[in-house]
Amino acid sequence: MERKEKVQIAVIVGIVFGTAALLQMRVSFGEQEGIWIARPESGTKRQTVSFLKDDAEESFTFELRARERTAEEMDTAYMETLQRINKVINPEGKAEVILTESLTLPQYVEETGALIRWESSDEERVSRTGRVRREGLSEAHKVSLCARVTIGEECREYWFSLGILPYESGSSEAEFYQTGEELKKLEQETAAEEGFYLPEQIGAVALRLPKDRVSAPGVFAVVLCSIMLIVVAKRKERQKERQKREEEFLMAYPQLVTKLTLYVGAGLSLRGAWERLAAEYRKKVEASGKEKVVYAEVLLLAGELKNGTSEAAAYEAFGRRIGLKPYLRCASLLVSQLQKGSGGLREGLENEVRLAWEIRRRQAERQGEEAQIKLLFPMMGMLLLVLALVMFPAFYSMGI
Repeated sequence: MERKEKVQIAVIVGIVFGTAALLQMRVSFGEQEGIWIARPESGTKRQTVSFLKDDAEESFTFELRARERTAEEMDTAYMETLQRINKVINPEGKAEVILTESLTLPQYVEETGALIRWESSDEERVSRTGRVRREGLSEAHKVSLCARVTIGEECREYWFSLGILPYESGSSEAEFYQTGEELKKLEQETAAEEGFYLPEQIGAVALRLPKDRVSAPGVFAVVLCSIMLIVVAKRKERQKERQKREEEFLMAYPQLVTKLTLYVGAGLSLRGAWERLAAEYRKKVEASGKEKVVYAEVLLLAGELKNGTSEAAAYEAFGRRIGLKPYLRCASLLVSQLQKGSGGLREGLENEVRLAWEIRRRQAERQGEEAQIKLLFPMMGMLLLVLALVMFPAFYSMGI
């Protein structure tokens, strides 16, 4: 048994035994005399209890409230909540709070479980969400904010006095506000018309309609990323095609060398054996209509031999064009036999046949392992799904 199969079996066995152990825990929890029910840290939660008697079963659901705090704990919780509020409204701890921008008022403090509801004495200037409006103010304006803090069943109120200053005379904010008021007035005066012309300028403020702007750096970044993605995709595509080509050559190599050995053993010369192979491959292509890379290389080799290219040069070019070790080794064997004579050619080819089929076997094993790895993830997903379906009732019955 392979190591990978042992690991898979160990994972499955572990999941099964873990599920059984949790189910056993569920049973033991159900049979113990005292069942601990934990209260929520804040608020309430729904708790279900099963009533059992003889063969009858009834379920009862009630609201489980958080633990009641002591007076000292309540004071501490309100103090922490007030500190959190002060960090938002008056972070610098000044005697008088002056607002020049909007606030983000907290609605809930998780650490103390406090719910906060806000009210404002002037909703137009400071809303209950913290939005501040300074437009149209001619002098300082006072606003009171009330924070109603509820923890458990108790509620306390905290008041905050805030000051809002008008825009400085001649500032951009004041001019923009005045320009906006003029635009509102212009829109009201032309309510009966189909439209109105926007003035080029109101006071010192120039008016323009916003245009859809495209950021040059953004366009450059998008184009650059697109080019990089295209380059990477093309590179991966070429790599995939090259890998597919190499696998096709390696798969065809044992059969090619075997046929070459048979023809040489039958008495054909090396040149005649290649011509015979080329003729067979040509017939296969004509019959099937599909061309394979190894057929094209064999036909090219046979054509070079027919056109007068020396055998040694043709075999060396054949090996270099394919570029794979088995074909380079075969070409080297053929060239060396031409130089030494054809006496040991058959034995050399038979050894090459044995080595080629061994390579083919290893390649098949590797492809099988890759297929197993690809199937491992769907299998693990199915196991996790089954585990979730089995564990959900157990956790649900335990109230988790």
